[in-house]
Amino acid sequence: MPPIWLPRYGSAYAFGVAVLGLAVFSPLPQSYYRMVSWPWCLIWQLSFLLLVGIAIALLRQFQRPFRPLGYGLDGLVILMGGILAFSSLATQFKPVALGNCLLVAGYGMLVYVGRNLSSQTLRQWLGWFLVSLAAVTAVVSLSYWRPDWAMWRSGDFYSAIRNPYPLGHHNFVGGYFALMLPLGATLAVSDKDLGRWLAAPATGLMGIALYVSGSRGAALGATTWIAIALLMWVIRGQGRRLYRLLFTGGLFLALMGLLASNPRVRSLVTGIDLTAPPGTGVIADGPAIDRWFMLRIAGNILGDRPLVGVGPGTLGRVSNLYRPIEAGAGLDHIQQLHNLPAQLLAELGIGGGVLYVGGIVLVGRLIWRLLKVPLPAQERGLVYGISGGFLAYGVSSLTDYQLENIPISLALTLYGLILIALADAHLTPPVLLQKRSRRYASLGMIGLVGLMVYAWLPFDLSLALGQSGIRAFQRQQLITAENRWLKATSIAPWDPTFSALATQEILEVTSLTTTSDNQESLKDLALEYARAAQKAAPNDAWFNQNLAVLLAETDPAAAIPYAERTAQLLPRSENYTYFLLGQLYLAQGQRERAIAAFTLEALVRPEILTYPLWQETLFSELQTAVVTTAFAEYDRLLAILSPDAKGYQPLAEIRTFLSWWFNFPEMGQLDAALRPITKAVVLADTNPDAALEQLEPLTTESPLPHRLLAAWLDPDRYLDVYLTSLPEGDLPHSEQLMAQLQNFRVWLSSTLFTPNQMFRGALAFAYRNQSANEIRLMLRPQGIQAYEVLSELGLFPTWPREFPELDSRLQTLRAERL
Repeated sequence: MPPIWLPRYGSAYAFGVAVLGLAVFSPLPQSYYRMVSWPWCLIWQLSFLLLVGIAIALLRQFQRPFRPLGYGLDGLVILMGGILAFSSLATQFKPVALGNCLLVAGYGMLVYVGRNLSSQTLRQWLGWFLVSLAAVTAVVSLSYWRPDWAMWRSGDFYSAIRNPYPLGHHNFVGGYFALMLPLGATLAVSDKDLGRWLAAPATGLMGIALYVSGSRGAALGATTWIAIALLMWVIRGQGRRLYRLLFTGGLFLALMGLLASNPRVRSLVTGIDLTAPPGTGVIADGPAIDRWFMLRIAGNILGDRPLVGVGPGTLGRVSNLYRPIEAGAGLDHIQQLHNLPAQLLAELGIGGGVLYVGGIVLVGRLIWRLLKVPLPAQERGLVYGISGGFLAYGVSSLTDYQLENIPISLALTLYGLILIALADAHLTPPVLLQKRSRRYASLGMIGLVGLMVYAWLPFDLSLALGQSGIRAFQRQQLITAENRWLKATSIAPWDPTFSALATQEILEVTSLTTTSDNQESLKDLALEYARAAQKAAPNDAWFNQNLAVLLAETDPAAAIPYAERTAQLLPRSENYTYFLLGQLYLAQGQRERAIAAFTLEALVRPEILTYPLWQETLFSELQTAVVTTAFAEYDRLLAILSPDAKGYQPLAEIRTFLSWWFNFPEMGQLDAALRPITKAVVLADTNPDAALEQLEPLTTESPLPHRLLAAWLDPDRYLDVYLTSLPEGDLPHSEQLMAQLQNFRVWLSSTLFTPNQMFRGALAFAYRNQSANEIRLMLRPQGIQAYEVLSELGLFPTWPREFPELDSRLQTLRAERL
């Protein structure tokens, strides 16, 4: 193990400070979010600025040599700069692209500065620094892990093992440890004495942390590295070949058993059904299906913008424009494609693919050259560890994109720096940079400082003011909060976070205000902020819908384009988008378009046909036309669907119940595949005994909707069963049940409730602002109420997330009739 000290000159110490500043984000809990919050963002920004300052100083000290990267890497860097600039100039979101380009430039400075300060001690120290940092990060990760028995039994995405600490997401944690694990393992083997005893437990901690992260991509990457390492050990070993084979086979079987013990790995394997009927999908695992659709998004972007992509770091602003129709209700506002090469291709176009392949070729060639020369055992261990890390992370990165994470990008950059330092010591180093080139480069670095200040200063001020506004609002200082949100929005108009938050909080205050003048003023203020949010993120469906709802009362004509935009971005939105459009069309006297919009809503959310709003004069005149058209569409879908298709069962259930609800004369025979609750409901008012037969046996383990309906049908026998099964203090229908309402339909519509709002989360990923996670506003048309009993009986099963027949029909109808 090398001595823990740096060469004694100022630039090296400054370089160490910059590296430590970036390294803080590895063990820092929730580091992904903190790096885009105030004041934590200052740490990485000052670290990058310090690196640029060191680069300027080294370039201007002409008595000291300064080398380029060499080994073909400088050409790749120049090409990267050109591609980034070309793509950034072509994107709609230039400030966002500039911020991401500056991050790339910061890591570039890290490599150039580090390679000109490298020494034997430094390169060995960097390897041990990375392993030590990963070990500390693993300790922090495991200290936050709270295992319980349920997570081991569950393959559910949210319940299974998924430790997100400290990086902020379980895939980030897994990817980081997949990158670092091989280096720790090889140092444990190649180092001597104390170093071995330090590296071995560090590697064990990293392995455990990788496992409990629950990241399947990271597990695949680590397994691939282990398999190849063992295979090479068997092939290259001399003597005792049988022993090596047996040991390798036993170890690999043990590894497979360990992976199988992870419920998320099991859920992926058990979710594969090779015998599934056509149209139902071979893979039932949601995240795996999502990744397939994300690759489709990359393909759609390349087909539209092959040369420039959508711009670095801007995918979250445009992803809904390129969602395949088959994605259905999934992939709402995704910020990354969960695949490194696909992300580069989507954001940078073909040039991104060139950079990816070029990087692999040049780094692979450098590693190959190093392994062909005699190296000391410790340095050979460094090369093996780094190449293993690249391999494990390369496989893992095919399932997730993580380069915006400082810990991962820092480790990748320092890996490259160590390889260059080793190449300088054992291969032919590149020629020195001439004085004239150094002068030009130093001027470029000064320009880079100016760009960093230009981009980061408004970003920082906006974060500081916006977060201060949130705290002021929490203290009920509305005027102060609004003033700070206004300044934050004005300083960084490309960030929708604080204008969206201001809209949300001002509307909350408006609902509590009793004075009409104050309400109008607050509504006008909220409207202005909603406009700012939509302007900053014009492809955010919910910003468009919020603006449309706010405009609907006073200016329906102005609201229509925003509502139509919402429907275009999310064709199967479950937040009453088409109903809003229908209201707006009605207000403009466009009756046929209103009927079409209401029909589309009935396809997305069929229960809308039962809502009490159809009793209002404005809508009652359209009800017959909407119901007739909707039933025709249901029948069209049923005719083209196979009974084995995922959407057939819920559609048949809904069609059967609505036929009964609207007294359609031709109901036909009850499908034997229908749920008992549906059969019981359509029989309840004409044949209660037959309805009860469908619900029996009625025990305390029966579904709650069964017990509720049985309690109405036969309260003497089943009322107590139902009431005792409810949570304590929750008796919503006891009075109606005990009153024994004789008219079944009257009971079904006896109480009203407002359906729950939809949930919006994880927007910090999309907008790179921690405060964006506070955005939850998803407005919908006024007056939406439903029948509570109908809802509790569960008579409207949810559509499958992927329902291509429905989504294709929605797309066709929207294009033809709206």
